[in-house]
Amino acid sequence: MAGVEGFEAEDVEQLSQLIGLLKELIESDQYAVLILPERFVEATQELRSRLMREGRPTPIFAFVPDYTGIKGKRIEELRRSVSLAVGAELKL
Repeated sequence: MAGVEGFEAEDVEQLSQLIGLLKELIESDQYAVLILPERFVEATQELRSRLMREGRPTPIFAFVPDYTGIKGKRIEELRRSVSLAVGAELKL
């Protein structure tokens, strides 16, 4: 990936460091996309929700599967959001 900068967070136990780093990256306005392992979907939910409620333009949070085998977290989150938006539970 050209133009990519990497930052490291091993696991959710480093959550406070991860959230702090994400806040710094968002505040810097230098990044349009933040790519995170899918295992961080739930750990970043509160931060992402708060940014949306504030109506601030934020980077895109892209979650990708990794070697941990955790899959489907982001899809489940999207399914719940769309279900709430249309007023009916979607089945995938």
